[in-house]
Amino acid sequence: MIPVAVSCPTCGRDLMDDSVNLDGNPSIRVNFKLGEEKGELHLSSIYGSFRYLTEVKVGAGDVTDLYCPHCNALLNTDRPCGVCGAPLAHLKLEVDGEVFFCSRRGCKTHNIELRDLEGSLERMYGRLRKDEVK
Repeated sequence: MIPVAVSCPTCGRDLMDDSVNLDGNPSIRVNFKLGEEKGELHLSSIYGSFRYLTEVKVGAGDVTDLYCPHCNALLNTDRPCGVCGAPLAHLKLEVDGEVFFCSRRGCKTHNIELRDLEGSLERMYGRLRKDEVK
């Protein structure tokens, strides 16, 4: 499993939260809205993990609107999930690409789009090797 570091695609600010760890790594912090409920959501930064923490109850099948905690930009896109039809949310990867994931709780759709595959993999694995040395 590969840890990812992400930022807001609108304001560019870092979304990584060292104060809340999931799967042994800093979490990704976003805000969300579900009906009239609002809250903070911490997602695992391990690509392929579906662990999350929130104080607001999100039921199976619920679709959430996700927002940047810094600029309040909507992270959901107009791109529908190919499995369930809910909007895909997106975050900017530090390695020159984006990660897309379904905004419906329980749907496992997610993917990474890299602009420069070779360069992105070099940076990603270079960071992983540095972390292993620590």
